[in-house]
Amino acid sequence: MAFARSEVRQHNGVPTIFVDGQPLHGMTATSCAFDDPAVVRGFVEGGAEILMIWIEAGIHCWKGEGSYDWSYAEKKLAFFEQHGGGTRWLIRVRLGLLAPWFAQAYPSEVHTPHSALRTPHSLAVANIASPVWNEKVCGLVRDFAAWLKTTRWAPRIIGFMLNAGSTEEWLVFDTDETTRGRYHGVYTREFRRWLRSTYEDESALRAAWSDPKASFHTAACPTGHMRKGSHIWGPFSLRDPAAERPAIDYYRFLNTTLADHLIAVCRAAKEGAATPILCGGFHSYLWWETGVYSYIQEYGHGLIQRLKESQWVDFVSDITSYDGRYPGGPSGYLGLPHSLNLSGKLHYTEVDLVTVAAIPDSRFQIPDSNLQSAICNRQSAHLPDKLWKWDLNFCGRDMEEQVALLQREHAHNLITGTPYWWFDIRCRNYTPPPIVAALRKLSDIGKQAVEWDRRSISQVAFVCSEDTPMFQAAMSGDLIRFELECHHPLLLDLAARQWGLAGVPYDVYELHDLAHPDFPGAQYRLLIFVNCAYVPPRAAEGIRRWQSGDRVFCWTYAAAVIGRSSSSSDCTPSRRFQYLREGKQGLGHEPCPSTLPKVLEPSGGQWRLDPAIGADLVGMRLGWKRERRQIRVLVDESGYGITQGGEKLSFGTEGSVGPVFFADDPEACVFGRLRDGGEAAFALQHHDGWRSVYLAMLNFGPQLLRNLARFAGAHVWCESDDVVYANRSLVCLHTASAGEKLIRLPQPAIVTDLWTGERSPEPTDAIRLSLPAFRTRLWRTERD
Repeated sequence: MAFARSEVRQHNGVPTIFVDGQPLHGMTATSCAFDDPAVVRGFVEGGAEILMIWIEAGIHCWKGEGSYDWSYAEKKLAFFEQHGGGTRWLIRVRLGLLAPWFAQAYPSEVHTPHSALRTPHSLAVANIASPVWNEKVCGLVRDFAAWLKTTRWAPRIIGFMLNAGSTEEWLVFDTDETTRGRYHGVYTREFRRWLRSTYEDESALRAAWSDPKASFHTAACPTGHMRKGSHIWGPFSLRDPAAERPAIDYYRFLNTTLADHLIAVCRAAKEGAATPILCGGFHSYLWWETGVYSYIQEYGHGLIQRLKESQWVDFVSDITSYDGRYPGGPSGYLGLPHSLNLSGKLHYTEVDLVTVAAIPDSRFQIPDSNLQSAICNRQSAHLPDKLWKWDLNFCGRDMEEQVALLQREHAHNLITGTPYWWFDIRCRNYTPPPIVAALRKLSDIGKQAVEWDRRSISQVAFVCSEDTPMFQAAMSGDLIRFELECHHPLLLDLAARQWGLAGVPYDVYELHDLAHPDFPGAQYRLLIFVNCAYVPPRAAEGIRRWQSGDRVFCWTYAAAVIGRSSSSSDCTPSRRFQYLREGKQGLGHEPCPSTLPKVLEPSGGQWRLDPAIGADLVGMRLGWKRERRQIRVLVDESGYGITQGGEKLSFGTEGSVGPVFFADDPEACVFGRLRDGGEAAFALQHHDGWRSVYLAMLNFGPQLLRNLARFAGAHVWCESDDVVYANRSLVCLHTASAGEKLIRLPQPAIVTDLWTGERSPEPTDAIRLSLPAFRTRLWRTERD
């Protein structure tokens, strides 16, 4: 036998799953109750093309090195053969938890050697930074794939989802310990090995660490002040790279190691299969776990570019935004779908919504005011009722609202080009007949849409950085979320609660993508840089590549402020164009060199934190205060469209943040200032062929995003603070409030309502309708 021939191909503008030569929409299902035939059959009836089947081979089948009992896997596969209809299968394997024998054989490579030795049935919790663990589980995966290939079920199997670490997401198990400076022996051993291979010579290590006593034999993972760095109890959210290189190196080591280990297990699965199959896992939550503060560096799965460059990784998975999934919310992803699509990788995501089926009858009377007030009060971004969020996961309060949420998730994924799986995390949440019927309709639409043009139509892109978290101080997710609620909105996913209501569809990328030969920079009018304190030389060249066409580059907070000293770093940007508040044309411009000097040199000079470093790249000179302060941006009403709304556009944080950055350029036009201090916090400068905007904080609201988009020449689809997704063939509206809605199309098109089938008799440039709050509509658009 052989596996189904499964691969990722570009198809109608997005990477698509192909199985035996046929494209799949990719609706997938899994459940914590997948041992219940009714649950499996419900998803099959609901149109799932793929079933994700957990097979805990490392726990139930691995009896020792090279020794296996596959009866557990055989029983599972026979069950899905009986109840799974004609679905294809993706095998999900957990590799961080293993049978007890592993702890007994390799006690120094696990977190629980003593309990495993005392209690024979205790599972081994592996340290996923261990190369010993990685080598052994690669052998397991290779042998498991080779065995599956010999079974009668092989033609139904399309690939493997290979998971490890906490919650199977390639997150280290012991961040509670590591963030306190207490390290498992594996980390110290492997950090020293990584330092040796990175620096090669101890003199280079000593120079980088500014420590004449640094040694490959004695180097340790950061502790004490070095571990905490300049975190919230200290002055800064950014580390000083001149003084805190050991901590920066530790983060780089951890993130590189875990990325390489995921790549290795994917390679092992493909080698065992010996035919094209899909392989990947959870990774790279750069949209959810980064921002002004970050914690992705602590968990160790931040390097998306490393995975994108690997031939062994076909897909990278994440989860529907926890922070935007409520009714009326913009939804979203934890990762970067467009970045993956750019490199031909599949973005394969989890939709783990709890449904109305989980709500006891007594809970149906939750007052609407809790939710409505949160939606209406945009700037404060208050959470809806906490009980609703955490206990009920923002599911619908009645079946109509519930179906609308499922429709929103499906439409978002369909428009982005993302296959996804419904995860019945609470068990039997998706079995009610109305939900099954809704899924069936969505599946039917998805199967048709595979043949439609799904290229992006966005003219706005957000750009974040995988490198910047390595330069940020130690924070934990719990600390940000619960102890520092005022800083939680400074994470990108929380800020996107407002961006997603602007009526301006946008794409998301990682900084290095702008240098990719296929980056579609020509389609973007506005690029917004968030979490980009460090811009490597390659990424800087990518940015300069697109500084033309009168595009707008909007930089936020710490804009390219980390780098090496160089003669060019202290230069004021060349004068290109005099922008006058009075709206007059510039009186002239000074000649400027045909190429801008490099901001970051690959070698030489000392690392430092200094806003002058990025002046030429950003297009504006920045200043800073080495202190913590509440960074609140007060916007002036200037009479220009970019400030339409005046003081209502004001944004920022009530929690103190440091350092404080601001525009410090006499040639810049200032539209807003810091409430505390009065420094320029919203500024604009024109250059030859492009324009630079600087915002001192990143959590601005939907109206300002619309203003920026219009200023850049990008199309605004909707003005009513509702959720809009769109590509070249589809438009989705999810309402955050009730009332009349107007969607303006960028070009006239024949519009078909995909819920009712109603089709416009002739091309139209607008969609008008009245809807209640928390409803979803989806249209197909066809242009000449």
